[in-house]
Amino acid sequence: MLGSALWSGALLATAVGVHHHSLPMLYLGYGILGGMGWGFLYLTPVTSVMKWFPDKRGLATGIALSAFGAGAALAPSLIHALMDWFSIAPEFVGECVLTGGRVGECVDLSTLEDGSQVVAQNSPVGVPGTPVVVATEADIAKAVGTMGSEGPGAYAIGTGDTGVAKAMGTLAVVYGCLGAIGSRFMMIPHPEWCPDRHRGTEVVATTNAQLNSTTSSGPGSNANDSNNNFGLPASYVTANTTQFPLLWLSVFGNATGGLALLSSSKMMLTDIFAGVAPHIVTPAFCTGYVSALGVGMALGRFGWSAISDVIGRKSAYALFGLGVPIVGMAPYLCHTVVDIAGNGSLTTGEINVMPYLLTFYSGSVLAITFYGGIFSILPAYIADLFGQKHAGAIHGKALTAWAASAVAGPMGLAYLRSSSQEKSIQELLTTIHAHDATALERCFGCSIHDEATIEKLIDAKTLTIGKLMELAPPGTVDPTPFLYDSTCYVAAGLMSVAFVSNLAIRPLDLKMAMMEMQAKKIT
Repeated sequence: MLGSALWSGALLATAVGVHHHSLPMLYLGYGILGGMGWGFLYLTPVTSVMKWFPDKRGLATGIALSAFGAGAALAPSLIHALMDWFSIAPEFVGECVLTGGRVGECVDLSTLEDGSQVVAQNSPVGVPGTPVVVATEADIAKAVGTMGSEGPGAYAIGTGDTGVAKAMGTLAVVYGCLGAIGSRFMMIPHPEWCPDRHRGTEVVATTNAQLNSTTSSGPGSNANDSNNNFGLPASYVTANTTQFPLLWLSVFGNATGGLALLSSSKMMLTDIFAGVAPHIVTPAFCTGYVSALGVGMALGRFGWSAISDVIGRKSAYALFGLGVPIVGMAPYLCHTVVDIAGNGSLTTGEINVMPYLLTFYSGSVLAITFYGGIFSILPAYIADLFGQKHAGAIHGKALTAWAASAVAGPMGLAYLRSSSQEKSIQELLTTIHAHDATALERCFGCSIHDEATIEKLIDAKTLTIGKLMELAPPGTVDPTPFLYDSTCYVAAGLMSVAFVSNLAIRPLDLKMAMMEMQAKKIT
């Protein structure tokens, strides 16, 4: 119930932050309150379901967490529908030189010191001083609802509504109600409860009895793996075992790679394949792709957890190493498609883009199943290694790897992409200047030598690769597909570290660990 209230409050705070353009409110809502609410809503059902089904931990947690992936499959369509419903088109000021308008008949723009643009005082179209944003053909193609319905040109800032704030507020109410209803059915079994087929077995009640009946034959083979009252405390596990840091690294590496794929795959699809096959990769196709990723995550959470009950948790984690070549080879696949398009093969019919598109589509969905499987198997992996009694507390500590990947991963990967973007923009500026020395002055009010102004224009998103491509000479290769190279390579490297870390995990001798605890009087 607390988690539902926190998550609902997080979405409401986020909606307020979006509406008032308040970054601190966004941090408070989606960051602090959202993280707390997510933690309560995620850990509570996992811990409970493992206690109800101690003999099938993997399958049980997989079923419970498949709802997490199912939500990711349904949410994109729901969110887009709400945004379309609430969105209001901004005021169209008119075409400008950048979008193909004729000089003297279109909006004349003036660039301010902070890099933003307004309608110039002597502009023949528009009200002078009106803050505007320029939308190109590529920007219009990505717009939702009625946004950009007038076509490329200058739009007045502060007019219209994206519908994001109202959509977030609606979701806050819906998710809050669903969570509150679900919390009423949450319960845990009696401490001495066990499944029917174990009722004939005497429940082990003391630590000494547990020591005598425990073997060290490895994960999933403990004699008391169905006993909810047996296990090592979280403080001992984190401070005195090598298995926990190795497991933490495995989760961190795989989670970072999965997040990189989640954050980049749709952009790679729209930036690369939409350009070479626009009749196939439509906005509806991209929305379906995001839903397919959610379905893949749900299937991964359910399927891989069930498989881990058969082949073992460590073996299942080892199979996730197949994500390394998938992520690492993504740039090569994209480069190949761009080369084909540049050579004109797609138009002549010599090579069909579908094999490359299907390879990218299926490979990324398969990799996302690994990402889902990481977290559905993790609770059972922990219980097998360290016992069930304190698995919830240990699971919470292990999920700090997920939190770390959610913070360090996107920041690091965003830095890599930003560095690649800045380099590409500088190369485009040089190309444009060599082709038309006055193009930058006409469209942005600066020259290629005015580095300070160019930096401000980039920071204000006034100067982007998409807008520069409108000024670039014919035959210029769009560098957008190459922005993801370093991101994919680093993500593949981290996933390789995760693969090696998992292989290094060895079964923990619980009997010896319990004896060591008794000797040191650790409780």
